[in-house]
Amino acid sequence: MNKKSVLSLDDYTVFRLLCELDKGDVGSQRDLARRLQSALGLVNGYLKVCSDKGWVRVRDLSSNRKSYQLTAKGAAERRRLALLHARYLDEVIAVVQQEYGQIAAQLREEGVERVAFCGIDGVAGIAWLTMQQGGLELSLAMDTCGVGERFMGVEVVSLAYGLLGETHRIVISSLRRAAELKAALLELGAKPETILVPSCFLELPYAG
Repeated sequence: MNKKSVLSLDDYTVFRLLCELDKGDVGSQRDLARRLQSALGLVNGYLKVCSDKGWVRVRDLSSNRKSYQLTAKGAAERRRLALLHARYLDEVIAVVQQEYGQIAAQLREEGVERVAFCGIDGVAGIAWLTMQQGGLELSLAMDTCGVGERFMGVEVVSLAYGLLGETHRIVISSLRRAAELKAALLELGAKPETILVPSCFLELPYAG
């Protein structure tokens, strides 16, 4: 691996870490490592670098607990890295559209007309548009957060509430939390054959 590719990998890891911190306080390195699907020691090293650069503020909560917050300088670096990686955005969108297009075609062949979404963030808008183009109607939107908000005219409900009614074909509409949401649905009793996930989502090292 040449020096350039190593630097690119480092940039992407920093970008993911700063994105996670941008969502709010992180209570532990272990939680952050889980969310990044990275080794605890690696996350510890990156946090130290980010703290030294002034991108992350570390606060002692107790003798063995710390909190990690994104600083204004860190937010600016996150935006810079987002623009750096945005050069590949068109390719990413094309892949996501293709995956959802295949799911829509499969469902239409099975005679399905209405679907439920699980995970209302990021690519959910692309998923909705692709399903619409495929002749499918969104009848239910579920998530573990944002309950009570609206997505494309549909109120977002909890997973448990969404699974109480009629049996839907459930399309995972979150790239970042694909594996996590599928596991939560299965734990609540959803049948595996009712859940559809773009295959590329589960191949990503940080999915879930």
